[in-house]
Amino acid sequence: MSVVKRTLPQPIGLTICELLTRFDAEGRFDLVRLLRVWPEVVGEGIARRTEVVQLKFNVATVKVAGAMWLQELSLMKPQILERLHQVLGATTIKDLRFVQGRLSRRQTPRLQPLARGLRRAIALPELADPGLRQAFDSLIEAWGRAPR
Repeated sequence: MSVVKRTLPQPIGLTICELLTRFDAEGRFDLVRLLRVWPEVVGEGIARRTEVVQLKFNVATVKVAGAMWLQELSLMKPQILERLHQVLGATTIKDLRFVQGRLSRRQTPRLQPLARGLRRAIALPELADPGLRQAFDSLIEAWGRAPR
């Protein structure tokens, strides 16, 4: 009769990391790593206006919110690639391709309305013409109702 030696339980996180390392032998999770480090590499301001959409043949395709950002990021491509190489290694991403499009995961924060202070009446100098006085009064009233 053989004695079965039991091993101590191992934390599940450690086991999952070992499995992912074994599965990632061919670099299949490079896109996941890129998505995770993108905001850190480019900064929060750029990350909000971009979205990594694809990594194929070591070329990352990044969707950009507008033409201005497309041009700006094209000019910044060498610096971004250098930072990505420092974080992910030089073999993971060889080039970046920026395309313009609508961001799918964009979360626009709901702005809270600011509390308005009490409006005080604007004192106008005495105007001799009653039509002009009425025009100014209606203009000030409309200005007071306008959203800001």
